[in-house]
Amino acid sequence: MTRRRSSEETEATRTSLVAAARRIVRRSGAAALTMRAVAQEAGCSVGLPYKVFQDRAALVLELIVSELGEVSRALDAWVANAGKATVGDNLVAFARILLESDTPALLHANEIDDAAFVERLHEVTVDSGIVRSFDEAIGQYLAREQQLGRIRDDVATEAFGFLVTGAVHNLVTAGELYPRPPRADLDRYLRQAADAIAP
Repeated sequence: MTRRRSSEETEATRTSLVAAARRIVRRSGAAALTMRAVAQEAGCSVGLPYKVFQDRAALVLELIVSELGEVSRALDAWVANAGKATVGDNLVAFARILLESDTPALLHANEIDDAAFVERLHEVTVDSGIVRSFDEAIGQYLAREQQLGRIRDDVATEAFGFLVTGAVHNLVTAGELYPRPPRADLDRYLRQAADAIAP
């Protein structure tokens, strides 16, 4: 008689398969992500991924949800840094979270030519709250810096945060249509923006 896996074992298997999937996507792109490739990468039977995930799309979405969660946690930690370093340095750190976070599945998801997958990806991204968290994170951060006296009282922090988030988000999504400036230039722009709202 086949023994049923415990919830802990199932979760450990899920974590292992997601980690294997991430390695494949990072190395070869989303197009290389097959259930067979994941099984081989994880060192398990070919059928095991199908026992944990309904299909390949479900696995990719799980990986993307995991990546978005990591970005959200990084933003939460960044907000807690208010009052430390300089406002300019912290804006640079904010940009790097959005531009340099390790999200291979999200970056390569457009390689999957499947309308149902694209629709589900949109739903997952919205449900994760990650886009909303961009605005909330910088809004909370700037409000805290203003309370600490490191941003002038007459600065509309909500508007300033919207502009910074929009600019950085554009760099995340625009790709070759709007090439990113060299890192040194982007850092300089953000520090100059911070100088413009300093007391």
